[in-house]
Amino acid sequence: MRLAITVWNGRIAPVFDVAGTLRLVELSGGVVTQDQLVSFPGDIGMFSRVTFLSQQKIDVLVCGAVSRPVHRMLADSGIEVHSFVSGDAEEVLEAFLNGSFDDAAYFMPGCGRGRGRQGRGRGAGIGRRGRNGGFGPGWKEV
Repeated sequence: MRLAITVWNGRIAPVFDVAGTLRLVELSGGVVTQDQLVSFPGDIGMFSRVTFLSQQKIDVLVCGAVSRPVHRMLADSGIEVHSFVSGDAEEVLEAFLNGSFDDAAYFMPGCGRGRGRQGRGRGAGIGRRGRNGGFGPGWKEV
């Protein structure tokens, strides 16, 4: 499995849409076999970011906030998105590897359990509107 984590100063980058650095991790049997930092090429747009991740054969993306259109493009590309994650990138990777990734310690401030952790497939990440009429952290897939 290939995992990408957006990184900024050793932490999960707060917003995927403008993140510049990715930690690409290759996993085999739950063990890290490759681990490298890469930069998104140049000043690329959202479609190119998704294309870049697809070209890298990324299976799972762990990131901070991500806009709904980009989340949809990622899911439509077959990438499992774990968004609205925060914390030290190394700790988040360890939590992902040992199964404690759902711990509330990794939620972005103000985000609850439904923080946008939808899976693969067309339409993933499209949810019902909240009280203010918008789609915010905590929206749920319907």
